Amino acid sequence: MNRPPFAALKFSLVLIALALAFAAAGIVWSGQQATAARLALETARGERATAQGRLAQSHEEARLVAAHLDGYRALVARGFVGPEARLAWIEAAQLANRDAGLYGLDYRLAPRQAERPEFAQGLPLGSTLMTLTLPLLVETDLPRFLAALQARAPGLMRVRGCRLTRLSDGPFQASAEPRLQAECDIAWFTLAPPGGAS
Repeated sequence: MNRPPFAALKFSLVLIALALAFAAAGIVWSGQQATAARLALETARGERATAQGRLAQSHEEARLVAAHLDGYRALVARGFVGPEARLAWIEAAQLANRDAGLYGLDYRLAPRQAERPEFAQGLPLGSTLMTLTLPLLVETDLPRFLAALQARAPGLMRVRGCRLTRLSDGPFQASAEPRLQAECDIAWFTLAPPGGAS
């Protein structure tokens, strides 16, 4: 029986073993690279989906802004959005008193209060209470004054309530002197603009 010549094949076998080791290392390395590439691809796809979502959201927000910009500008011009217009409210009450042909008025303005969250729906909505005291000749003077105030209102207002009292308990006499006094609570609503002071 002849033995193979290992000494002559030794160098060739070492080269084959090295080639197999390099091949195995190359397979492992390429597998790791493929896994890393798959992870990078999934991350890139996720980032792309997030970016597309943000882009779609910004397009929707731009569409909403464009659709409601004129309405918003009208609310700003009317005095609802922005700082309190206390002087304009006082002037509107005085002009309404004059338009209704009444006999003067007194007013008090309370500090601005934040509205309850269920009314404000997350917006910085506030209200300022104005208490008006005005003499009246007859009861129908009050609705005439309130209609004139509503027509002149620079902003959004709501009458919270009015109380009528007699100025004297004497018998009725026909005269041009006011015999009644009304005290009305008017709420003026304002919406603070984004990033602005109220």
